[in-house]
Amino acid sequence: MTNQNPVALVTGASRGIGRSIAVMLSKQGFRLLLVSRGQTGLEETARRCPDLGPEGIVLLATDLTQPEAPRRIIQHARATFGRLDLLVNNAGAVVSGPIGSYTLEQWEELMALNARAPFFLMQEALPLLRAAPRGCIVNIGSVVSKAGYADQSLYSASKHALLGMTKAAARDLAADRIRVHAVLPGGVNTAMVGDVRPDIDASELISPDEVAETVRFLLSMDGNAVIDELVIRRAAKPAWPV
Repeated sequence: MTNQNPVALVTGASRGIGRSIAVMLSKQGFRLLLVSRGQTGLEETARRCPDLGPEGIVLLATDLTQPEAPRRIIQHARATFGRLDLLVNNAGAVVSGPIGSYTLEQWEELMALNARAPFFLMQEALPLLRAAPRGCIVNIGSVVSKAGYADQSLYSASKHALLGMTKAAARDLAADRIRVHAVLPGGVNTAMVGDVRPDIDASELISPDEVAETVRFLLSMDGNAVIDELVIRRAAKPAWPV
């Protein structure tokens, strides 16, 4: 690793999709700033990455629902690496229940993590991304960024918000040559999906590594073609859902 290697910031990197993306990026030569609430999970992710050296991978345990977290994280990236080439907004949570069951506290916490934190991470990262040779943002949404499922009204609201800001940011930042992508997977074999949908056969779920491979493909498209969004469905689901 040298200071010429690109730098990626991945949130929710302590498990699941975030962990797979972090490992993939490390194999692609990225230096990493990995963010999550859990230090133990971050350390396990780091162990699964190739040896990047002490200056090639930095772990930052922080709570993204705190309003000051995005600024603090980007300041850490600037102080540690002096650059940022890729922001992957992956951290997220889900709560389930009929629309009449949610509390104001649940609304505030879920929207803070799934929508507010990605928005302000993008905003805070702009100076570094504009200075990068090829700045890029990848926002990990969900099939419910477009759909609305029963008992998932709050989660759907947060993921619709994430997709909306992704679309607008892609237009805002096109003149800066910063590409902004949305990846919208269906059910992924993670602990979060297992908690919410224990009825789904885990063997039919998308693997986190498959989502990471999708991100790798997006990053490989560095010519005149731009992919705005990729929707990934489970093979067990019907093709071309309405």
